[in-house]
Amino acid sequence: MLLQAGISVISIRPIPISRISGMKSERFVAGQLWIERKKNREGPPISYTVLKGFSSMGFTDSKEVLKFIRWPKGTPTGDAVREWLATFDDRTEDPAPVLDMDQVAKEGFGPEAHDEDPTADTKMVT
Repeated sequence: MLLQAGISVISIRPIPISRISGMKSERFVAGQLWIERKKNREGPPISYTVLKGFSSMGFTDSKEVLKFIRWPKGTPTGDAVREWLATFDDRTEDPAPVLDMDQVAKEGFGPEAHDEDPTADTKMVT
């Protein structure tokens, strides 16, 4: 990680924003630039909150974050931001668990556990 005078990079270990939500957060701070990366349980898998000066915006893509902050590549802060964003691989998501239909049929109670149509034996009374 690139550290120079005036730049403080804080990679906080994952902290829950609230005990119920379970969202994980990591931050980058450099002067008036503050970027928080959150791994969400629901909605978009990754979201960024960026505070630059007196304006803030939310993003779901690191390229949009770089476009918003407009920090040049050759500066120490610009290089540090790009290096920090490169440490995350946003393209990988947790694979969906494989659904074992035999186990679902034995133990499940949802509609996927029943083969028959629940409305097949009903009659309309007028």
